[in-house]
Amino acid sequence: MGVPQAGLRRNGLYSLGILAVVAAITLGLPALDRALPPERSVPAGVAYPVTDTVTVIPPAGARLDVSQTRPGRHSGHAVFLLGRVRIAILVSPDQLTLAAAADQLRTRLRDGLGATSIGPEGLTPTGILTGRFRAGPDRGWYAVRVFGSTTVVNATASGPPGELASRLTAIEASVASIARAT
Repeated sequence: MGVPQAGLRRNGLYSLGILAVVAAITLGLPALDRALPPERSVPAGVAYPVTDTVTVIPPAGARLDVSQTRPGRHSGHAVFLLGRVRIAILVSPDQLTLAAAADQLRTRLRDGLGATSIGPEGLTPTGILTGRFRAGPDRGWYAVRVFGSTTVVNATASGPPGELASRLTAIEASVASIARAT
């Protein structure tokens, strides 16, 4: 009994077809990703959804860093660029107090960036804990907000000292706009 030649040819052609599809995906998707711009302008005054439940109104003139932004259902992060200042908003479904969430953020800044806290922390009338940090030549500002007992929002802004200082009022207003989505 011999091997059926028609069946082998058909299987070979199907295998080559599957290989061609895999090659197209392997080569095509990275090329498409490189062709897209890494930044996108965002409309002024329009809430951007970081998660399904949390939004933020970015500062006027901010650009969304698409390569670093990952919106999600319950957790996500958005990165905006305002000149040379990087603004990161991170939402996580943690059950933490405001003090514990702030400790966690300070630890992450210290361990990840080598940052050190500078100056005193403050609490805004809306319940946002804010502070400042230094990471190498850059300066930074952070804010922590807890919604209920299930959602923690961390915001950091970092960049050259002069540029951060000149844009801090707009950044603070943007962070104050963080709200639960309706």
